[in-house]
Amino acid sequence: MEDFKANPHFKTREEMEREAPKSNNVVIPELKIGEVSVCTTPDLGNQMPLVLEKWYVKVGDKVKPGDVLCEIGNEGVTMDCESFFNGKVIWTCEHKKDLIPGDELWKLEGI
Repeated sequence: MEDFKANPHFKTREEMEREAPKSNNVVIPELKIGEVSVCTTPDLGNQMPLVLEKWYVKVGDKVKPGDVLCEIGNEGVTMDCESFFNGKVIWTCEHKKDLIPGDELWKLEGI
């Protein structure tokens, strides 16, 4: 624990809870009408290629924060990818595509 405390940015759980805003309001990120958001493949740091395994949406579908849009994976490990915004799916990458970090998975447009 002392090693962590040597880092000036380290905070204990108690310190974080004490400093946290006391509001119960949840802020939902918002796309303005016509604004486009691009979701890219994450860098998982394991240097193994990812594959887009399954789509749960199609172009034209409306989505909201938390909706699972697709599943990516490698070597038997899969991960669901969720939307951060309310919007309409305007583009998706091809199914079973080999992915590298930074590849575009989908585009959403604010509605």
